[in-house]
Amino acid sequence: MRKIRRIQTSLIQAFALLIVLTIVVLGAFSLSFFKRTLVGIAEENTTQFLAQLNRVIENYITYMDDIALVLVNNEDVQAYMADPPRSQPAARSRIAQFLGSVRAVRKDIDGIFLLPAGGTRGIIASSPGGSINPDFDFQSRYGALPASLRARLDTGRPIVSSAHVENIVDDRYPWVISLIRDVRGSGGRTGYIQVNLNYAIIDDLCRNIQLGKSGYVFILDSSGDIVYHPRQQLVYGKLKTEMISAVLGLRGGYLSAKVDGRDILYTAVDSAQTGWTVVSVSYLDELFAGSREAEYSFLMLALLCFAVAILVSGIVSVRISRPIESLRRSMQAVESGNFDIDITVNSSNEVYQLARDCDIAVKKVRDLIEQNRRDQEQKRGLELRALQAQINPHFLYNTLDSIIWMIELGEHERAIDVTSNLARFFRLGINRGSEIVSLRTEMDYLVTYLSIQKIRYKNKLDYEIAFPPEVLGYRLPKLLVQPLVENAIYHGIKNKEGGGFVKIAAVSAGGILSIQVTDDGIGMDSSRLGELRKSLEEGEPAAGPAEGDERSGKGSGGPGGGVGVKNVQERIRLCFGPGYGIGFESEPGQGTVATIRIPLLEGGKP
Repeated sequence: MRKIRRIQTSLIQAFALLIVLTIVVLGAFSLSFFKRTLVGIAEENTTQFLAQLNRVIENYITYMDDIALVLVNNEDVQAYMADPPRSQPAARSRIAQFLGSVRAVRKDIDGIFLLPAGGTRGIIASSPGGSINPDFDFQSRYGALPASLRARLDTGRPIVSSAHVENIVDDRYPWVISLIRDVRGSGGRTGYIQVNLNYAIIDDLCRNIQLGKSGYVFILDSSGDIVYHPRQQLVYGKLKTEMISAVLGLRGGYLSAKVDGRDILYTAVDSAQTGWTVVSVSYLDELFAGSREAEYSFLMLALLCFAVAILVSGIVSVRISRPIESLRRSMQAVESGNFDIDITVNSSNEVYQLARDCDIAVKKVRDLIEQNRRDQEQKRGLELRALQAQINPHFLYNTLDSIIWMIELGEHERAIDVTSNLARFFRLGINRGSEIVSLRTEMDYLVTYLSIQKIRYKNKLDYEIAFPPEVLGYRLPKLLVQPLVENAIYHGIKNKEGGGFVKIAAVSAGGILSIQVTDDGIGMDSSRLGELRKSLEEGEPAAGPAEGDERSGKGSGGPGGGVGVKNVQERIRLCFGPGYGIGFESEPGQGTVATIRIPLLEGGKP
């Protein structure tokens, strides 16, 4: 059996599913948009911050370059760098004094050096009293400059180194960042000017920058070497990883990646002046820490909206399903056979129109049923009258045929008695008028009929009617027993040698009236009896004369095969239904018993 789902349940489930999908989609979109907005704001703010930091660093580098340019264009420096060994000691003293004064004014400048191309003997340092480190290898530093850096110097631009330990001055090894410019004379490059920026300046600028709880800033040069990193020793020791190649490939921009098990956001800003790339590292879990509260608030709001929506959907579904449920109950009553119900629902939508249409349809069906009942009753009455009309003409035909024989044979007295009894027989039927008569009236029919047959057959026929007084008041269709008696005479007694006996008896028991017509005629074998029973069970339409033509001496279908028996069966079925009818029992040479079974119909005193 197909499982039925209630409309109310289906509506609530549909509303709930729609609401959940809406909340999930909107929530996912909102949270995604919120996170993208946070990342966008962080990227924008970080970019602006890095740009400011980059400008501050560029200011330091610009100042260092200004110092280098002043020295490059100084006549004493030009003369000294062209021929350091033969330069006047006075010029060397003036240059050293100038370098010392610059360093004294700017504490961020760690040192200024003139590096003649001839080697360490002519180096002038800004630190007075300090001696040049004899292990300083001029050629390893400046003689092996990469081609790209040398090309930059050749075009008159400075180069800026990454953070390194300076060892030009003996017994002094500070961390510095160097700006280098070359000095040229008439014969070409005569040496270099190196200005060292104290690494602590860059460290102070960057170390105090904190992006969230764990974010930081680091700086790379154009070759990917680290200029500054707050965890520089960990990076060099391979204990911390940075995606340096990917960051350099950004050329300014953003990169999301997972490093050391955490999702991070790289933001890079390039400096055209220094060639450096300033990079910020922001941890996304810290960046989205504020979104957790937003997610929780959204979840609470979503649950509240879901509860309210379910409540509203329940109310709406009840308002929709209640009229439908009322209509369903009304139609169930109609289904059980109650067509007198008025179908009304309390609704103002299509359900009201549907209920009104159903009410009209039910009333129309009720009218059709009533009309069909009247038509069937009328049809049944017509059929009963037609079946009864088949009986009387057959009996009349055979009786008149017998009267003709008697007149032809000169038996006028007998013909007069038969004619008188025939008139009385029809007078009884006409006077009663009703199609349903008492068993007493049916007995009068039988007495008149058998009196006629007794006259016709003389001593060949004898009979007995055994109707107890207590059953004479019960009612039955008119002329129901007479065809069976006629069948017993014509098919049982007539063809028997010697006389025959017919007994008609009636009993009532268990709400059933049973009438038996028993003859001691020739009977039927099992084959003929089976054919008769089958014919009665299948309800084959009767055709031809009810009994035989006495002048020809032929019957219409053998024992029990006439129209009269089928006529009686059909009348009983029409009046009382298929549970009632005629039954036959017979044996060859032993006679036949025909039993009528009909319900008891009360009809007054006998």
